[in-house]
Amino acid sequence: MPNLELAHEGLTQGFLADLKSDIQSTILPAAESYFTEEGTAYTQNNASLKKVEMVVNYYDYQPCCSSVLGLLAAQGNDRALTVVRRLFENVGYYIGEGREKEGFKVSLRRSQLHLVLCRERLKPILETSETDVWGQLLAQSCEDMLAHFNGLQERVPALDNRGFGTGINHVAIAAEGIWKTGNVLGREDWSRTASEFNDRLIAYGHPDGYFEENTNDSREGGPSLVYTPLTAGCAYVIQRWRQTVDRNRFDRCGTFFRNFLDSHLRAMPFADERANPHGIGCYGLAIHALSAEGRGLLRLHLENVQLENMSLEYLARLHFEIDHMETGPGAIPEPLLDGTFRITMPLGVARSSDWTLGLSAMKALNREDSATSDYALDRQTLLFISHRKAGSIISGAKSKHNPGWSTVRKGEDAYPVKTGELEMGTDRATAEVHYESFIVNVTLIYGAEPRLRFTSDTPDTLTTQLVLEAPQGANFKINNDFKVEFDDTETTIESVHTVSTDTWQIATEKSGCLIWFVTPFNPYSSGNKSAPSTRRPVLAVDWTRSVEFRFSVCP
Repeated sequence: MPNLELAHEGLTQGFLADLKSDIQSTILPAAESYFTEEGTAYTQNNASLKKVEMVVNYYDYQPCCSSVLGLLAAQGNDRALTVVRRLFENVGYYIGEGREKEGFKVSLRRSQLHLVLCRERLKPILETSETDVWGQLLAQSCEDMLAHFNGLQERVPALDNRGFGTGINHVAIAAEGIWKTGNVLGREDWSRTASEFNDRLIAYGHPDGYFEENTNDSREGGPSLVYTPLTAGCAYVIQRWRQTVDRNRFDRCGTFFRNFLDSHLRAMPFADERANPHGIGCYGLAIHALSAEGRGLLRLHLENVQLENMSLEYLARLHFEIDHMETGPGAIPEPLLDGTFRITMPLGVARSSDWTLGLSAMKALNREDSATSDYALDRQTLLFISHRKAGSIISGAKSKHNPGWSTVRKGEDAYPVKTGELEMGTDRATAEVHYESFIVNVTLIYGAEPRLRFTSDTPDTLTTQLVLEAPQGANFKINNDFKVEFDDTETTIESVHTVSTDTWQIATEKSGCLIWFVTPFNPYSSGNKSAPSTRRPVLAVDWTRSVEFRFSVCP
């Protein structure tokens, strides 16, 4: 159980100062280990990554640490200065001859801001000749970003992924760096261009508090819990710099995101249109500090962040976000309170009796608009179920071109083809979900032992597939009788009525089977392969007309 006293205390100057100090202590040895003199993009990253991901990680994402290293170097830390110089050498190489040698032309959209802050912090203590060279590199990189993102002018009047042919979060992050570069290097035209784009982006953002990635003119795409914080967070920072923050607008962003966290403060994959989030990222955290509930969330979350396990980018962005957080008392955040929340689209969450229950009737739009993109998974899952004590049972993680992850299927007909309906009441929530050849009503009935009911008018046999949050090596008890522990061998257990772990149990009124295993689709790895630790079991039940499941917590 979280320490609610800390939630009420909220954010204090002392707590944030200590956290920044801890980040500074952690980031230097980590940066020295990653950015070694002999290291390259291909030696310093996980060998399973795609080459483009290695390049982006090495030349753009992890160099975000430069802002904190610049602060340490300005305080006289020679080790930090050594790494900083290496980072600027890498910038010169990458935006110069490295583009041809590496074969990739991704702009330095994430690290630009941090490199500018680094130079700004070191300019008073270094030779002008050195900082002038850095300034020229940053100007060249800024012009490169502007060219890459069409001068921050959308090609179509839609500030989502269609506007620039790439993730709108990429453009928002670039705009943040461009604004700051213009501000520091005296290029008012750059800052003005970024400001004008930012104003249009905020105006286009969904009134419910999120920024869309993959969507259409009817705005059926819905939110991304991974990327909305990036887009909103960067837009918020630019507005703070300009002293034009619409507090209510950004407070809605914080409220939206917090409501799609469970009682363990973990994000709900079923609610994300393109990715599978599980935790709270580093971008956009300062937005939560606008409200008491948000400050309560931040205090509870940041008290438990294991800094030594975080990437250099995470550490640097968290350090930066802290500088933009408002201090003050907090309150118990929404994920720890009973109640319901939904957006205009058919996507909602209910909290009752220590359970967090999510339900969706969203269309699988990415199968139409982004069918070939590795970075737009298929919206095929309808549920999220977790318990304060038992943890996550069904996360709603999704895959790509794999109906084995779909909550309901009839053969290959396993993806919602139309935006459905969602009704949320005081004791239950029901989603009407439209597939190609049938319609299913999915009802979650709240209570100490929630029930999950599927009904359909079709005479055909349908299959419900519940992908369970139990990793390889977990112990299961089947039918309250025999135990099983899965390994690398794919297997199926028939005639299953109950599935139990040490913490939870699922009972089904119709006999089904437990399938081991399905493996998620990894957008970032070579061949989209995932580690064995990500394998999951599936409780699959065939039914006609109706079927019901009951969830309970083991004593």
